Amino acid sequence: KQLKKIELKLITWKNKALVLSKINYSETSLILKVFTDKKGIQTGLVKGGKNIKKSNIFETGNLIIAEWKGKKEESLGLFNCELLEANSGIFLNDSRMFLSIISVLNLIEFSLLENEVEEELFIKSYNLIKSILNNQKLWLENYIKWELFLLKKIGFGLELNKCIVSNSKKNLSYVSPKSGCAVSKSSASGWETKLLRLPAFLISNEKANYNDIKEGFNLTSYFLIQFSKSINKNLPFTRKYFIDSIEK
Repeated sequence: KQLKKIELKLITWKNKALVLSKINYSETSLILKVFTDKKGIQTGLVKGGKNIKKSNIFETGNLIIAEWKGKKEESLGLFNCELLEANSGIFLNDSRMFLSIISVLNLIEFSLLENEVEEELFIKSYNLIKSILNNQKLWLENYIKWELFLLKKIGFGLELNKCIVSNSKKNLSYVSPKSGCAVSKSSASGWETKLLRLPAFLISNEKANYNDIKEGFNLTSYFLIQFSKSINKNLPFTRKYFIDSIEK
């Protein structure tokens, strides 16, 4: 009897991606984890990825074209990658900027499951990294706003447009740690020590001073810690390094 040859059709896709991390797989190959614009976080094997001629492609923060091939979506497929934009953060004069980029990438990897499509988060993350690399004046404010957007995407979004007590949109000065909602100055009277400060730059066009930045990080830190507890993991230490570098 003639055996019928069964051809397995490979699943393939090709997306833009930010390199998140890599680990050694063999003497010549590595396993690459990336954040793609259309398919969220994905992992694949890069054969020959440790070749010195190719290794620069896989640096954390690089923007690449990632082509993935595999038998099943859930299998460890093969990556073929092409460099679009290198992460030049390591060459920045301000180490805080480099640390902020690493913090962004580590928080993405920490917060999202594989295959969660987050195209808007990809765009905002890419734009933030570009603004940091270009040394734009408001990069610190934009970083904190990015963390607020990340919190929204992982189910810990804050409601900062009106007071949860009075529904007023004026003089919003605090955030309730229990509800994540804004509280006006008058409604917060007597309860200030129980609430988190809401810096004005997060809800207006006001410029932030050092104290505002500090309060912004206190706010996002509180809710990121709540998220980390919910998944029984510790926040990436690189984020703390970044925040500590600002306070020096």
